[in-house]
Amino acid sequence: MILSTSSGDFPIPPDVASRLPQVPPVPDPTEPHYRRRKREFTEWLDASPEHAIGFERLRRWHLVQDQLAREALAEGRAFVVTDDGLD
Repeated sequence: MILSTSSGDFPIPPDVASRLPQVPPVPDPTEPHYRRRKREFTEWLDASPEHAIGFERLRRWHLVQDQLAREALAEGRAFVVTDDGLD
């Protein structure tokens, strides 16, 4: 798996990937059938509190990883994806 951040794309280590919530991809407005996919995603999100929690955990994790990647880039360090921000 690959994590895309504002600083580049980075591999997600298997031990981190195994802890990530299973969330369908957010539909891209440029993709075919966007409206249908957006409706399906919204229905999935609304179907269970656990879905909303998992989505929020993944969103927060991505924000934290993006910030850590920016800091590493600014400091000239290599960035390695971690589970920081997941819990």
